[in-house]
Amino acid sequence: MARPAIQLQEITVTARKRPEVEKDVPISLTTVEGAQLEDLSKTRSNADLARSVPNFNFVDLGGQSSNLANIRGVGSFSPVSPDDTSVVFYVDEAPQSVYGIAPNLLDTERVEVLRGPQGTLFGRNAQGGAVNIVSRLPTFDRSFSLTGEWGTKGYGLGELIANSPLIADLLAGRVAMRYSNYGGDVPNILLGGNDAATKIGAFRGSLLYTPTDRTTVTFSGSYNKDDDTVPRWLLRGAADFPVSAVNPRNDVDRENQNYNLKVKHDFGPIVFDSVSNFQRTTSFQVTDLTDSLVFSKLTGLPRAFFSVPGADIANIGIGENTWMQELRLSAPKESAIAWTTGLNLFRTEVALDGNARSITPAFATATGIRNNDFSTNSYAAFGEATVPLIGALKGTLGLRATHEEKTASYRYNGVGTPGTVASYAQDLGLKDDFLTGRAGLSYDWTRDFMTYVTAARGYVTGGFPANSINNPLGKPEAPFAASTSWTYEAGFKSELFGHRVKLTGALFFNDVKNGHLFVFNVPTASFTVATLDYQSWGGELEGTVRLTPTFEVFGGVGITRAELVNVPIGSATGAKNGGRVPNVAPVTANVGFQHQVSAAHLGLNGDFFVRGNYQFVGTRAADVANSFDLPSYGIVNGKFGWKGQNFKTYVFANNLLDERYEAFGQSFGPTTQSVRVGQGRIVGLGATAKF
Repeated sequence: MARPAIQLQEITVTARKRPEVEKDVPISLTTVEGAQLEDLSKTRSNADLARSVPNFNFVDLGGQSSNLANIRGVGSFSPVSPDDTSVVFYVDEAPQSVYGIAPNLLDTERVEVLRGPQGTLFGRNAQGGAVNIVSRLPTFDRSFSLTGEWGTKGYGLGELIANSPLIADLLAGRVAMRYSNYGGDVPNILLGGNDAATKIGAFRGSLLYTPTDRTTVTFSGSYNKDDDTVPRWLLRGAADFPVSAVNPRNDVDRENQNYNLKVKHDFGPIVFDSVSNFQRTTSFQVTDLTDSLVFSKLTGLPRAFFSVPGADIANIGIGENTWMQELRLSAPKESAIAWTTGLNLFRTEVALDGNARSITPAFATATGIRNNDFSTNSYAAFGEATVPLIGALKGTLGLRATHEEKTASYRYNGVGTPGTVASYAQDLGLKDDFLTGRAGLSYDWTRDFMTYVTAARGYVTGGFPANSINNPLGKPEAPFAASTSWTYEAGFKSELFGHRVKLTGALFFNDVKNGHLFVFNVPTASFTVATLDYQSWGGELEGTVRLTPTFEVFGGVGITRAELVNVPIGSATGAKNGGRVPNVAPVTANVGFQHQVSAAHLGLNGDFFVRGNYQFVGTRAADVANSFDLPSYGIVNGKFGWKGQNFKTYVFANNLLDERYEAFGQSFGPTTQSVRVGQGRIVGLGATAKF
């Protein structure tokens, strides 16, 4: 039953693979939905989403790595394989590759960001947490909407969403399409015009079939395309920063096909779920290895020496196929004992083909023709149950057993670069068996106040680097080790003052062994895994207050301290004991509001609305050696408009103050640092019409 308008509405989540009210889930999680979700950037969705969630950091590395993040300081900073991550993005329960397209959040119902190890129910590599993206399903109502947005710097967006019953009470369909364009905002001094342009297209069609009131079948097929020319290496401190000096422009083209079939049947005492998924992801990137500003500063040579078109260039193509099948049995929603158990099968095949040439000696190991193939087979059985113990005390216990098999095939052919071999071949394989799980206690002090404590085991599988930098020298590539962790958490969830206030908080401690961090190899300008131990601790506090039926204030703050530990003296990584884990902000925060007021006093129908938020990200270390810091920054976003029954128009500003923040950094030495810069200000207007 819906609550009165003055009260905050209950949010139902599936953070434990079954429908539950958010405040009853003993996990630290943030749910982004409604207007907050609608207002997220359409061109940088992952970055804007992360800034809306305390202790969630998106690692904007660029290139093929679109889905890379850390939560509470736990996460791979620079992945060297498609599954080298500790935070996994899921779209409708299907895991997304690190090398995949960033979820565009088109026609999305909600996003659940789950902090702490989620390996019990979400599976492989969710050591730091999981991002659960839930798309809107078809309904048996007829609706149609068109949205258009126009803004500065060549920004434009068109969106169509249509829903209709196809057979009354039996079959319904839904279609969502979007195309957006951004002209770029990083001047290129060699080619003219701007780099950092983006073009994003998305389509999803879905069907809902309900043969009985106990059976639901949903099928969706989607196609996504994401092209950008965002530079990876800009000279930090350059005159008129940010400015690019590459020729040709860096160009990354990505495509993804995703097919998802879900079957749910309620047997009464048991609910059955099946999820079948296939994805095909491809990307192709052209990269000028030598930004002339960066390498002129580094070497002292004239800029013209590094400005020859095609002299230092890499072409990289990646194709990835993934299959997943999951079968689950769960207790019905109102059961006193809440439990879920199931089986999961997962397979991925990745082909990485590269062709690179360079006249710059430093890039000798980046040159050559590569044909590298990788496969992973994963088999898992899992279960979790929450059981009443004494009075209002409940206990939760979950366990997942996983067996994985991985193979790697490296093939290298030289192109005559001095110091490299003519050819090299290598085949590798590994098998791994591991357990993940969590145990916890929760206590319901009242219906609206709960406290909990948990301990969880996290695991990220070992594997093989996708990019071979040793083969060109006639040396074998070495696998990287698995990472393990223990996480301890204590938290509370509450609703106060007649459900007008929601307040949640948690404290945590992470102890990570062989964490997959990164080392930037200056001579080859490439990244390799550094398996280092580290610890992180801190907490988050979030709140929402509904002051009136039409005025709401929300916000949150996260505190994280993440330090390297057990680092060998004189480590080749440059890391030291007590050093900060890279790209982890000690403070993340956001605060926002939304307000709506009747337009009747102006003689108009409908309502005026205004929404705004401020997002803060603290100072971060750029690398494991803590060579330099990426400064803290704040982003201001806002929207103001009028909406009637079937029409809405508005003006909006993303990054209103035009903060050109540094999102990622790498040191080429004490005098030369390069960074990747965030997107600047977009101001525009938009309209939505419903039919």
